[in-house]
Amino acid sequence: MNASSRIRIAFVIPLLSGRGGWPTATLGILRSLAPQVEPLLIVANADRDAAKSLFPDAQVLTLPEVQPNVAGSIRSAAHMLPSLLALRSFPRLGVRIVHSLELFPAGWIGDILARREGVPHVITTFGTYGVVWHRWRLTSRICAGILRRAACICPMSRGTAEKMRARFASALADTDIRVVLQGSEFTGRVPREAAEKKIFPPDPSVISVGGIKPRKGYHISLKAFGILQKRFPGARYVVAGGGIGNEYHRELEEIIRREKIHDVEFLGTVDPARLDRLYREASMFLLPSQEVDSHFEGFGLVFLEAGAYGLPVIGTLSGGIPDAVVDGETGFLLPPDDAVGIARAMIALAENPALSRTMGMAGRTRAEALNWERFAGEQMDVYRSVMGSA
Repeated sequence: MNASSRIRIAFVIPLLSGRGGWPTATLGILRSLAPQVEPLLIVANADRDAAKSLFPDAQVLTLPEVQPNVAGSIRSAAHMLPSLLALRSFPRLGVRIVHSLELFPAGWIGDILARREGVPHVITTFGTYGVVWHRWRLTSRICAGILRRAACICPMSRGTAEKMRARFASALADTDIRVVLQGSEFTGRVPREAAEKKIFPPDPSVISVGGIKPRKGYHISLKAFGILQKRFPGARYVVAGGGIGNEYHRELEEIIRREKIHDVEFLGTVDPARLDRLYREASMFLLPSQEVDSHFEGFGLVFLEAGAYGLPVIGTLSGGIPDAVVDGETGFLLPPDDAVGIARAMIALAENPALSRTMGMAGRTRAEALNWERFAGEQMDVYRSVMGSA
């Protein structure tokens, strides 16, 4: 597709700098759509240099903030006022669609721009920030209006879609919702041979990847690992993720002491090369994610990363994880608080290397299927549909 036939779309981007879900997803979305879309990027001032570096051919417009890191009604609205005022000086965008890569506050900007331009507004939601705003009256009312006026809502998982329907039922009654599962590029970085030649040693090695916070459920995983270790005394458990030294980490250390668990190591944030080695050395992946105060796992991308290495995975029936993990095929899904059930799943994998290998290879296939090329095809179908109905 030549440049003149690409669809010009304004993307309202919550965050582009650093590591994390939003930057990773934004890169995947924009790069996968590049052959068919001419992007106009709307970013915070702090992301201007990153936007111009990553997408040198794209037009970039900046605002004081797009997705301020604050919670609550008044604080969120107050932080956004300078950006809302700055929108008055924006030039005409000349786009056919405005696509906000989060419901709020980014989607507030997108809603205003889409109405001003007279074009459809598409909103992608990743998880918590598509739901949590229902807790405060002001943000709940703003989000309800944004959702009613949107041409299409595209949650990154069915779990996110279900929670949005539950929290914003009336606002979404007449709004089109189409789940477009997130893509990944893990299988492009990890050769299939790494999964095919995976070794499952007699003493299981368990890995978790994610920040040390209650939502990741490490208080559950440690209890489950303690049960596993009674059956396999040589088992070891590594956790890669930031947050060492915080209050929750101290609580986890107390569980280890009280339950007499050994060979557990919290590594903190690790670089990609070390994470690669950790995945290759592990025999199973575990992350018993929880829902805490409307915060939940929007998709569970890390399960696909583990699958790329041929690791069987164990997760919870929470948020978007069931879209990443096929229960009984790529791994096991248990209730979030079921430490005993999780332990049984770990023991089943440790006792049966053939099962681990079968599930690990199924996970590899799942990771290969949920790629960014598939995402782009589904997202383009959404764009064509909303343009046709505009």
